[in-house]
Amino acid sequence: MPEAPLALDPIDRILIDDLRLLESAMRPTYAWAYEVIAPHLGRSLLEVGSGVGGMSQFLVQRGDPIVLCDHHAAYLAHLRQRFGQLPNVTLRILDLTDAQYDLGGAFDTIVCLNVLEHIEDDRHALRQLAALLPHDGKLVVQVPNYPWLFGSIDATYGHFRRYTKALLMERLGSAGLRVSMIRYFNPFAIPAWMMTAKVLRAPRLSVRAVRLFNATVPLARRLDRLARYCGVSLIAVAERPPAR
Repeated sequence: MPEAPLALDPIDRILIDDLRLLESAMRPTYAWAYEVIAPHLGRSLLEVGSGVGGMSQFLVQRGDPIVLCDHHAAYLAHLRQRFGQLPNVTLRILDLTDAQYDLGGAFDTIVCLNVLEHIEDDRHALRQLAALLPHDGKLVVQVPNYPWLFGSIDATYGHFRRYTKALLMERLGSAGLRVSMIRYFNPFAIPAWMMTAKVLRAPRLSVRAVRLFNATVPLARRLDRLARYCGVSLIAVAERPPAR
């Protein structure tokens, strides 16, 4: 008998519905980010901080075994309703602030996008994620870039920091990982973020504004070569070195 959907309380439902609207508006950006990370993905995946499934929708379509994780039971209930019927999908609770992580499986790639900035002790989280990987396994991360862009929206969404290339590489290296790729992502979003979070000091992202900005993503993708110089976020791939 199919598992009955987990009922959400009204507050969680409002949160999920709000995030789903943002996710829908940001779909072109998620598709672009997936295009960047896809060549680095293996054949058994763990997605950390799946949220409402913005990136999960692309990862599950690969057909490879994948575990979707989040720390919030409401998100996991939503993910179960959205993807739980797929035979390649497993769902697990994972709190990155726990002392140790035990997910009872093996993964050759961990995907952790826009999550580390929410974790105060990101060194601990990265060490524990690295321990889940086999030797030569990969961790794919995305984080917000430039500490000087930290603003009202970062504060609203519980960000502890924005990164630099040097800081992200240091954090990955301290977890025993070897960075094989690091790049900027989405230079066009820098002025929009500065206006919204630094000048206007908006408390949250506007769905209308996000939808308008994402209408420019096709142009931004064609000008992706500008990401050699700057970007509103960073994407990195780091490997667990082979055993000696």
